Amino acid sequence: MSWMNGLGTLVMISGAFFVVVAAVGTIKFPDVYCRSHALSKALTLGIMLLLIGYGLRTPDVSWIKLTLIVIFQFVTIPVASHLFSYAAYKKGIRGWSP
Repeated sequence: MSWMNGLGTLVMISGAFFVVVAAVGTIKFPDVYCRSHALSKALTLGIMLLLIGYGLRTPDVSWIKLTLIVIFQFVTIPVASHLFSYAAYKKGIRGWSP
């Protein structure tokens, strides 16, 4: 196994960890605003790390396509999360208070 495969595997494991953190945050957090925040931050980082790890492990990958996919994910996931929170705010859903 080459060092690129090892590095790619490590990056993909890190990405999978952040995807799992996003899933757990979506289940465990108390309101829509906290859930939306956890989902947007951790999922964006997790997907980007998974794609970069895939690029490192695959020798004939198109880095231009991977870069475009990462940029698309970086733009769309936080915007969708913001729109969910904005819709909840407009409907009058209150946030969690201790």
